This record gives sequence, structure tokens and C-alpha cells, in this order.
Amino acid sequence: MAQRVIFRENAIQAYRRGTAKDIVPRLTLRPVIVCLWLLLAVLIAAAALAWSIRVPAYVSAQGTILRGGAEAGPSGAATAAALFLPADQSVDVRVGQPVHGRIGSSGPSASGTVVRVEPGVTSPDSARAKYRFEPAADTVRQPWKVVIVRLEQPLPPATYDGSFLTARLQTGSQRLLTYFPGLGDAAGGAS
Repeated sequence: MAQRVIFRENAIQAYRRGTAKDIVPRLTLRPVIVCLWLLLAVLIAAAALAWSIRVPAYVSAQGTILRGGAEAGPSGAATAAALFLPADQSVDVRVGQPVHGRIGSSGPSASGTVVRVEPGVTSPDSARAKYRFEPAADTVRQPWKVVIVRLEQPLPPATYDGSFLTARLQTGSQRLLTYFPGLGDAAGGAS
């Protein structure tokens, strides 16, 4: 008996072409892929937003309301305060920067602007003698940079002269991205 091929020639060629193809199984669904791309786009947009938003940077200070307001500058009728900053934190303090504070531990809040930054540093004894400043007991005795502030609210001298003041000076701003751990140096510092 002659060998007879039971398959047609074109069927055999189609079979060979089919076995030569690589078949990749579909492991994920199309909606999952779309959602992952959308998540990546949202993360990139959030990082760009965090890069562009700047938040204020503050330095804490303590001080005293000056007697008579003579140090307030051009408008002597305003209430003046002397703030004492640690010498290493006073680098970015300039005239015109905003100040927000509280008089005493539960007194009224006060806001104002820096009118003068005294040259040099002041010793604790010199601050006590010149400004009658008595720091809190838990404060370390250290040299201070003295900053004179004009408060916006006129305060009655008989009530508030010599009162203790805790304040925050706005020294610049930082990118929001610097508050994320590990990204502070890469995102840029304060300005």
C-alpha cells in the first residue's frame, strides 16, 4: 500500500505556523492596567504640587515688652518688644519680617514686625540689665541676638510693660516636599 497522507498540505503548513508563535498568557486585566497608570499619574501630580507649594519657616523666641515704647522706632506711640534669639538661629532675621506671639502664658496674642536687629550678641547679664529680661528657669544661659519688634496693637503701658512674650518669627519659607523623610536635601532648603 502506498503511503497516503491524510492531511492536506496547507493544513500542515498552518499547523507549523501556529506552533512557531510565542503565546503570552494574559495575567492582568485591562482595567487593572488603566488604574495603575492613573495611580502613577496622580502620584506624579501630587509630587509636582508638593514641589511647588511653599510653607512658612519659623524661629521661636522669647522676649519682653519694653517700657515706654522708646525703642519702637519712628512711631513712638506703638508698643515695642525685645525678642531674644539664640545666636545660631538668628541668621535669617531681617527688618520687616512678621512676628506672632502671646503675652504671658495665657494673655492676649500680639502680632507685629521686626523694626531693628541689634548688632552683635548680648550676654544674659547684659540683657537683664538693659532690657530687664528674666528668661524662664528652664532656659539655657546663652548669648542672644536682640530683635526689636513693633507690635500692631497698642497695649496699656501700666498693664503690660515688662511682660514676658513668647513669639514666632517668620524667617522664610520651605518647599512642602522637604517635610517628607529623605527628600529634604534633594528638594531644596529654606529660602
